[in-house]
Amino acid sequence: MTVVGRKADHLRIAAGSDVAHAGGTGLEGVRLRHRALPERDLADVSLETSFLDAQLGAPLVVSAMTGGTEEAGVINARLARAACEHGLALVLGSGRALLEDPSLLPTYRSDDRPPLLLGNLGAAQVRLDDAPARAERLVELLAADGLTIHLNAIQEAMQPEGEPRFAGVAAGIAAVAARLAPLPVLVKEVGFGMDAADVVLLREAGVAAIDVAGAGGTNWALVEGRRDERAGDVAAAFADWGVPTAAALADARTAAPDLPLIASGGLRDGVDAAKALALGATAAGLARPFLLGARADTASETAATLVRQLRVAVWATGAASAAELGPEHVRT
Repeated sequence: MTVVGRKADHLRIAAGSDVAHAGGTGLEGVRLRHRALPERDLADVSLETSFLDAQLGAPLVVSAMTGGTEEAGVINARLARAACEHGLALVLGSGRALLEDPSLLPTYRSDDRPPLLLGNLGAAQVRLDDAPARAERLVELLAADGLTIHLNAIQEAMQPEGEPRFAGVAAGIAAVAARLAPLPVLVKEVGFGMDAADVVLLREAGVAAIDVAGAGGTNWALVEGRRDERAGDVAAAFADWGVPTAAALADARTAAPDLPLIASGGLRDGVDAAKALALGATAAGLARPFLLGARADTASETAATLVRQLRVAVWATGAASAAELGPEHVRT
């Protein structure tokens, strides 16, 4: 199957049911403090956040989803418009198809420009000798502010056409980061989380930020199992594989205390985002709520709801701003 055909399958299956991790994110066990007397007006709560030299209206990231197909073009245009309207960061889907066929550019780019726009390549591509040049070309095509590299070892192992070759990926990431500097290179998992040792390797590779993308949301082993019956039996064993989002975030914050972190993986609303921020994330990433919103042409409304939820949650903890959230706002 072509890369474009595979991306179309991913989009369809990820928006469906029965592809979520068997376990939770760990955020369901976190309770934020509730202040009955917040001692400020809701309207005075600030969500503005500086992230990678960009000024965001709220510390929310529309996580990487799609690109390269006709439907992807519609979805990305709606996501870009929502991110632009609400000042959110947007990570585009994998740009591999675009590099192979630049005529697919309209399925990635739109006229709306979010305050932070990031391209995306997979680990299997960055280990190649020409990866730095390809990464640079992708950023140029997208007129992006930087690049995200996604790590998807389990997914690649499930795909009949996958490329589970990860020897040299850390060195490839370092080479791409050096080539694109001073533009930022971020690294994210695709929903199985990261070990502290991974975070140390990435910090040493010179990445600008890490998205821990923990277990608890869409499980890409199960997605691949739904795509192809040859992968189904193998994928089923990985239904609860990975590091839950809350644990991955805690490990990453300990391993790299000064590195900006995005918490994603199963976040569903603004309260989850507030919990992640209180646990040490710089920003919170969400994919499925935005995907469903974009498919229904309600992405802007989805963004507005998430921002409103986050604002109320920050206010009710007694914090003056999203940036102020910390461990002191978590009930122990």
